[in-house]
Amino acid sequence: MIKKSLKIVLLTSLLLSGFAATASTPTCQGDDCIAEQKLYLSWALGYGQRSNPLHGGKKLNLVLLPEIYYYSKYWFFDNGRLGSSIALSDDTQLSIIGQFNQEKGYFQQWFSGNLLQFEANTIVGPEFGAATFRQAPSQIAVSQVNKRPTAFDVGLQLDTVRSGTLWQLAYWTDVSKQHHGQYASLGARRGWQSPYGKWQLSAHLHWKSAQLIDTYYGLTALEVTSGQEYQGRDSWQAELRLNWSKPLTERLSVLVFLRYLQLDSAMTDSYLVRSDNVTTWFGGVSYRFF
Repeated sequence: MIKKSLKIVLLTSLLLSGFAATASTPTCQGDDCIAEQKLYLSWALGYGQRSNPLHGGKKLNLVLLPEIYYYSKYWFFDNGRLGSSIALSDDTQLSIIGQFNQEKGYFQQWFSGNLLQFEANTIVGPEFGAATFRQAPSQIAVSQVNKRPTAFDVGLQLDTVRSGTLWQLAYWTDVSKQHHGQYASLGARRGWQSPYGKWQLSAHLHWKSAQLIDTYYGLTALEVTSGQEYQGRDSWQAELRLNWSKPLTERLSVLVFLRYLQLDSAMTDSYLVRSDNVTTWFGGVSYRFF
């Protein structure tokens, strides 16, 4: 499985490197601009948690979070995402991106995507309401089901800036033939500076295909007793993120991020799922090495 994933990554990187593109953010300004052919590495030290919506699933403790990105003229690596972008105009760009599917992270705590998905500069989401939990005995624990696959997805992402707001549209498909599904998202992000630090608020609406949901949250007759089977269907999930940071020195910053993901009945109808939301929070200090 590891060899297969490495082959997929290498093939994808060759594909992406063939695009004559610029890997910069549309109309970046000041600290948001990224210099080409320069490696950025920072670590955030603090404490936080990401909840787990599955029965028997463990919360993910967040203590030390890396942020790694490199942008060259033709390709980029940004916290687990490998891609290439082409500028369509001064404020619009189209990217092709590859990454490991994040659904596996709820089933396996040491999944690499669990660590790299948290970018100190862009992550977030608060818990705005009480979670709804499924009551026993209608529940299936993670340890009772078959191992879920590690999938690698490739997608197209369109970014455009309008009136100071970054709009993003993305569509992904499974190229590793593990979940055979697709997913898409539409989102907006806006940042502002205040005397108390830099703020960033974003909202996204995610669509996940029935094949993807069924692969990870579906239950077959081989895994559960009669009457507990579940076949996944298309899912719509809303997400809110809030991020705050304040520089203390040129390299050291204090930061807090929050994230709230609302799950719909396409997931919560599965006896494997116990909560209708996923919340993430983290607070600490970030040090940029270079």
